[in-house]
This record gives sequence, structure tokens and C-alpha cells, in this order.
Amino acid sequence: MYKGNDSISIIVNDEVKQVAVNATLQSVIEGYCEIRGVDMSAIAAALNGDVITRSRWQSQVCQADDKLELFSVVAGG
Repeated sequence: MYKGNDSISIIVNDEVKQVAVNATLQSVIEGYCEIRGVDMSAIAAALNGDVITRSRWQSQVCQADDKLELFSVVAGG
């Protein structure tokens, strides 16, 4: 995800990833969706076990060793 010198390690869906220091949840999720060809509007996120609402993605800064779980949201009845 990131190859610069100023990076930290986080875990995204059980895989260790390098992201920029001060990377926001928004930027990490955008990169994830771009790489996997996933529609970002269909993603839900949990950071360290807590669901993070979409309205907080831009302000939530990732910290070293954070555990991010991304889920595809599926509508149904």
C-alpha cells in the first residue's frame, strides 16, 4: 500500500500492511478498494474491534499495530 520511509505497520484483514505515518482510515480504505476493485460505498470498517462510522473515516488517523477489518456490506431481506 505504501513504500515510503515514514511508514507504520497496521493489520488489514489479517495481513500486515505498511501505510504512511498519519494515514487516515479514509486513505487506507480508498487504497484497499482501488487495489481490489471494490466499491467503497459497499464497505464497513472496524478498527481494533470498534465499528467506525463512515463520517469518522477522514479524521481517524491510523496508529502502529492497529487492526483494521473491512467488510463488504450486503443488502438483503
